[in-house]
Amino acid sequence: MERVIPYDLTIQTARCLLRRPTADDIPHVFAATRFAGFNDGMQWEPPATIDELEEPLTESWRDWDRGITYGLTIADPATNILRGRIGIRKTSRADVWNLGFWMHPEHQGQGYLTEAAIAMLIFGFEELGATKIEASYALWNKGSRRVLEKIGMKFIAYIPHAFQKQRHWVEANKMSITRREWLLGVKLDV
Repeated sequence: MERVIPYDLTIQTARCLLRRPTADDIPHVFAATRFAGFNDGMQWEPPATIDELEEPLTESWRDWDRGITYGLTIADPATNILRGRIGIRKTSRADVWNLGFWMHPEHQGQGYLTEAAIAMLIFGFEELGATKIEASYALWNKGSRRVLEKIGMKFIAYIPHAFQKQRHWVEANKMSITRREWLLGVKLDV
């Protein structure tokens, strides 16, 4: 059965508000991309201008409508200002979803991503009916690896050619957690 996820979905954690992205987020996304190295572990290149971020926002709304990706802004609950993004996307395999995320450099290392990622596991398993959730990280990205380990994901594969960045292949590791593993002890409180 296809689930309909409302546009006004919000997920509240102890220190984060996860909500659908808006045009008000664009300046904060653009500001994050100005930090050296910010985009190195991501498949998208930093935009040259702030206007280049309008189409990806529109595309994320279309993907939401099609039920293939649910991208959420990780916001400060008091100010509603973007701290980062997290999303879950359908894969080609039934009931298997892929988790992706990034945090604005000014908010990294404070545990917000772990908190948001736990909330997305709950959303994926309980609301989307996922049987498995996967994620990949560039080998050098120790912060992302640590977030995935903290939420109970385990290594499943090395990917020597995950994606290209400046004409060079980026190596990555893939990790995953199944619904059964999550239910048997990795289920964490948000």
